Amino acid sequence: MNLRTAFSAVGVALLGALTTADDAETPSAPLILSGSGTTNPSKCFWHIMSQMQAQIKGVAKLSYRAVGSGTGIKEFLGKDIEYPNGTTISNYEAWNDFGAGDIPISAEDKKEWNDKGYDFVQLPFVLSAVSFFHSIPGVPSGERGLNMTACLLSRVFQRDITTWDHPDILNINPGLNVAKDYPIYVGRRVLGSSSTYSITQYLYAQCPTQTEDNPNGWPVDKVASKIEWHQETHECDGSGRMASCLRDNGGSIGYLDAFDGHNEGLSEIRLMNSDGRFLTSKEAGIEGIQAAATDLSNFPVSADGDFSNVSLMNQPGPNTWPITLVSYVYIRKNLDFLPSPASRTLLKAFATALFDPTYIDQCADRYGLVAVPPLPRTMSLNGLEMLELDGVAPEWIFEKSTMPGVGQGDYVISTRRMGVDNVREIVATNNDGVDAKDATEELTGQVSYLNDRVGQLESDLARMRDQVASIMANQNAADATNNAGASASDGKGGGGEEVMVDTDTTNNIMPIVNETYDPVDDAGEIFDEGFTLEASSAECLFLGFGKYPSLFLTLLWTLV
Repeated sequence: MNLRTAFSAVGVALLGALTTADDAETPSAPLILSGSGTTNPSKCFWHIMSQMQAQIKGVAKLSYRAVGSGTGIKEFLGKDIEYPNGTTISNYEAWNDFGAGDIPISAEDKKEWNDKGYDFVQLPFVLSAVSFFHSIPGVPSGERGLNMTACLLSRVFQRDITTWDHPDILNINPGLNVAKDYPIYVGRRVLGSSSTYSITQYLYAQCPTQTEDNPNGWPVDKVASKIEWHQETHECDGSGRMASCLRDNGGSIGYLDAFDGHNEGLSEIRLMNSDGRFLTSKEAGIEGIQAAATDLSNFPVSADGDFSNVSLMNQPGPNTWPITLVSYVYIRKNLDFLPSPASRTLLKAFATALFDPTYIDQCADRYGLVAVPPLPRTMSLNGLEMLELDGVAPEWIFEKSTMPGVGQGDYVISTRRMGVDNVREIVATNNDGVDAKDATEELTGQVSYLNDRVGQLESDLARMRDQVASIMANQNAADATNNAGASASDGKGGGGEEVMVDTDTTNNIMPIVNETYDPVDDAGEIFDEGFTLEASSAECLFLGFGKYPSLFLTLLWTLV
């Protein structure tokens, strides 16, 4: 047992002796938080949760079920919970520790739950884009892509237009070349979905309910997260299934989170925005999403207010994206249902991280999520102060720059801390919400690093080979001179001087090896980062031995 282990053992013993039943829990008690809701920011949640688990000294388990906004709200409110026997109950009890959705909780539900004594806050934290995609062969995204207005989309999804060569579609797509009567396969979501909510809001905002002048406009009673679709549309629930529907059916159309659609390699439709300009969400960019949140007059003044009228759909501006979502986290003010004071304050700390640029800005490039503007950000942070926390609950702090001693505290979330096991788990698995894209990026970086090292080794070996050749040439010349001199009776060379040559090639090669490349150290560096080099080194040496035996025997000597 080393000194550090000994002191740790003594510390644990003392802690056990000094802690009473009335004290706050010890760091050994596992802290568990579990949320559920919208799929849109789920990868962002998983990314931040994975980081925080590693940044906490004790045992913490943070998880999130990506099941859609509708389910997340039901589980948060304890509303319309369906049991396997078909029974549905609403008992007002939380089934998750926090909910998340791209839909504000309705005014009716808010009033009912508040009247029952259940108060909560809704915290807007990111903006994102939803878009329509298609799979017409040969038609790309971008300027040469497919243009569609809200009224044309309304007619397609209501099956008034059923083929891609319809005159009204060709009228705004004169270059569209499709077969006669080429059918449109319409994919749509099934369960309560924020993407359904957003596209139906857009369709109604830009092409409102049926009138004599516009008989095929989008009806107001079909603006919701779950609606009755035309029987000729096809169920494609979830972003993954929607992407499959689009890929597997030529001439299809569907909708999903824009970032997911781009990652799936789908062709995006150019939508007409409020200013009459056709563009894709990629062309609008982050600025176009942010522009949708310029007018925040429909936001409440407080996080415990009514958000049911908040909408960023079809906002004005030449580059504004017309289907922009606000994502919310829902948290009950009274957190007594959580098992421990530390878990309650940890929930607050996690929610705080969603407004901290150190954490949330990672989700912009990775997942296409844009932090909310200053006004809703400040409102959300004030909302976190409305949470009713026990006065003895430990307060979590964030260590951004080194805080000697304090950073080793039990309730510190340190950006300086990362466990080796956690790093290897991120690279090796995609369990518990670890994002495969991040693991791939990390592996790609390590492979690139390894390739650079191999290139350096090859360069060094070439230099070593040249120097060995030079040494051997000098040695051969010296041997020839010495052999010639040996025939003379006095053992002298031509000029009477004895020729001395250093024939120990090891002394000549060692400085090069030590100066330019240390395979053992480099292997250790890569291994520390979660990537094993030993097998590659052995293979390299084995193959090289057959071609340069004397050189590699010398190199092996330096490794031993």
